Amino acid sequence: MRHSTRSTASSLAALAIAGSLSLITLATAQVRYELVVPEVLGNPVNRVSAKSNEINENGETLLNRVSTFAVWKDGAITHIASGLSDYPGTFSSLNASSINRFQQVVGSKTYLQRNAESASTEEFPTYNPENTHFDTFPFYWDPSNGIVDLDELGNRSESGGGTTLLYEINENGLALGTTLRFEGNLAAGNQAFTWSFESGRSDIEPLDAIDGYSVTTPQGLNAQGTVVGTYRKFAASTESYHERAFFFDPATGSQDLAEVDAEFFSGDHYTARDINDAGALVGERDQIAYFYDLERKEGYAIASANGSARATKAHALNDLDVVAGTADNSGQNGFSPFVWTRSTGAVDLLPHIENRLRGLLPEGIDPAACKITPKAINNGALISASLETSTTFSREIILQPVLDFRWASKRLTSENGVEGVLYVHDKTQLGETIPAAALGYSIAFECSSDMANWNAISAENDGIRHTETETSIELFLPFSDCLFVRPVLKSLASDLDAAL
Repeated sequence: MRHSTRSTASSLAALAIAGSLSLITLATAQVRYELVVPEVLGNPVNRVSAKSNEINENGETLLNRVSTFAVWKDGAITHIASGLSDYPGTFSSLNASSINRFQQVVGSKTYLQRNAESASTEEFPTYNPENTHFDTFPFYWDPSNGIVDLDELGNRSESGGGTTLLYEINENGLALGTTLRFEGNLAAGNQAFTWSFESGRSDIEPLDAIDGYSVTTPQGLNAQGTVVGTYRKFAASTESYHERAFFFDPATGSQDLAEVDAEFFSGDHYTARDINDAGALVGERDQIAYFYDLERKEGYAIASANGSARATKAHALNDLDVVAGTADNSGQNGFSPFVWTRSTGAVDLLPHIENRLRGLLPEGIDPAACKITPKAINNGALISASLETSTTFSREIILQPVLDFRWASKRLTSENGVEGVLYVHDKTQLGETIPAAALGYSIAFECSSDMANWNAISAENDGIRHTETETSIELFLPFSDCLFVRPVLKSLASDLDAAL
């Protein structure tokens, strides 16, 4: 930056308009989360499900309505797709579940069909088990090809009904799913599998079964095709079982996680919900969430924030080992979202979003009674989640990290004959924020003369001074042609993307 003869008063006014600035080290930059409610054509999405609204590395997320889904990013809809097709049945609903960075989407569609032997003449048949059945089958979508029905992928009963789902797709186009098995028209367990256009369907062998009946629920899939999930470990019958976690490698097959680490996975009940590209996974052991590093054979229990005795669940993690989960709100019948890292432990996100939540909820509903469930977290630490209440009110939401850095004072001064503004930040007022470095962020700032074109500036040039103590941060910024300054979060996710 060049120094300028611009008047001191006008420069200070321009900088004040710019708001808070930041030039801080990784350790002291602070982030908090804000709640974003996506809308489709001006309407918030209140149709939530366990497998949907997954966010990808581009910050795109899926929003489902009954017959359509939308791709949403930064407040704008980029695509809307209709589930209607020529399949011979009455369309009921669709559910887009997963989107990768290349905008490849998988999900499922449900149709109501009339049995061939039925004498009913209804044009739009209602469900009656004697003459109609539901058929749920997967689909694939991308912007170039539109929806491709995969109605022949799974199993069906004798009457033609079935439930086959795809609910995860990795960056290589490999998807994860399940299909019900049938004996006649009766469900007889399920079959987990992976699928792609290139490789077709490849079944994941079950780890336990009684007379051929098994239940395997895959949950997470990484770029290497490694799968984690849960299966039923049966006792005397199919109605008596413990839920156990499994690990599936395409080269070696399936194994119980107790075979990986018998000491860490030693209880009667443990799950696996997600796995990242580095081979770390998350889930629960009994009532407490965990993070486990497969390479180091090292695990961590994830207790709730402040050490309170609340049950926790770990739902998702990214490639920087940031975990998104939930903690029960004792006595409120709700659960709050948290993020966890090895350096910070669990950080409760409800205080971050509580004020926004109170303005969003119907009158009489306490934010602590809401069920906010993370579904996915990308490498920028954006979280897609569902918000549910005890009423019919529900929303698909995004939890977005934003810079939280406010200057306690600003005053005119000069250093080494250069006039400028000294900003002081009180580090003791950080509150319930999160160190930016823990989420994979660093902080920079940019300047502009017109608020349209922004350029990065650094502390090594133009007399900028940054001094830090245990209790405060000082930033001296000389006057110059840079009228407007803004802080920006710089994510390590961009470095990961560049390496792909």
